[in-house]
Amino acid sequence: MIKAYIIIAHKAPAQLHRLISRLNDGKSEFFIHIDKKADLKQFDNLNDFGNSLHFLERFDSKWGSLGAIQPFLSGLIAIKDSETEFDRIMLLSGQDYPIKSNDEIDEFFVSSPYSVFINYFPIPNYERWPGSDRGGLYRVDKYYFGLEWYELFSSRFLNLVSAYVPFLRREIPNGMKPFTGQTWWNLDTYALNYILNYVAQHPEYLHFHKNTFVADEVFVQMIIGNSTDERLLNSIENSEKRFTIWEKVSNPHPVILKVTDFMAIASSDDLFARKFDETVDSEILDLIDAKILVATTTGMGKFNHREKENAPGKPSF
Repeated sequence: MIKAYIIIAHKAPAQLHRLISRLNDGKSEFFIHIDKKADLKQFDNLNDFGNSLHFLERFDSKWGSLGAIQPFLSGLIAIKDSETEFDRIMLLSGQDYPIKSNDEIDEFFVSSPYSVFINYFPIPNYERWPGSDRGGLYRVDKYYFGLEWYELFSSRFLNLVSAYVPFLRREIPNGMKPFTGQTWWNLDTYALNYILNYVAQHPEYLHFHKNTFVADEVFVQMIIGNSTDERLLNSIENSEKRFTIWEKVSNPHPVILKVTDFMAIASSDDLFARKFDETVDSEILDLIDAKILVATTTGMGKFNHREKENAPGKPSF
């Protein structure tokens, strides 16, 4: 099983190195996106992986923006152009970690009747986003320019004006129906080519998502959800195979996993878990190594990186 991992990171170089070390089975290649705002020199430790690691073009991948889509599109293009023929393509963040061994991951993909694993569902979904969120429709029918005060002001102003001026209203291109889901997915090469072909043939689709709130949870899901390609649809299991704990259904960010979550992680049939932060709890990763992956942490070192993620929830726009 030849695997390609697209990994999106912006901090914690030691934790990213640890993740790649666990996945580096000699049959995998890693396509790494480091946020444009980060100091690339702090990731020099990744040179340990030699030719199995490829750095992608860098984008400002701030949360909620088009920049969160561009890294994985760049990764998909790089994988398609690679001389290696990959069996599976997986999207991870630098704060993910495997909870199955490499052999178990391979066996899962070989034995499964499905080759694509992605979480997607139509919106509006009023159970998940009730009240003024209108079932999540704000993601596709409201303009979103960013989280800076002037960007939020511009969003609110244009959304107000467009309510009275029909030609300014956002319209989903090509008569597509809206879908959303979790960002992270596992693809085969047929799905990869299907997605890239759609984007190439419909440049207006990418342009539309320049102003979509958290577009990385919508972009691939809408392409898949609107497809009539039977080969593609028959290959999909509606699951991203990521163990995740959400404090609230409406919370935009998952809980940081800790030692207290170990038993739930160990009993999960998912392939990966997210998300982890070694500055909050590194012991959980040691436990996963020793008790689940049956691997040694010798030579992986301990690091202390103090930066904490502080991403906001849904803005008012």
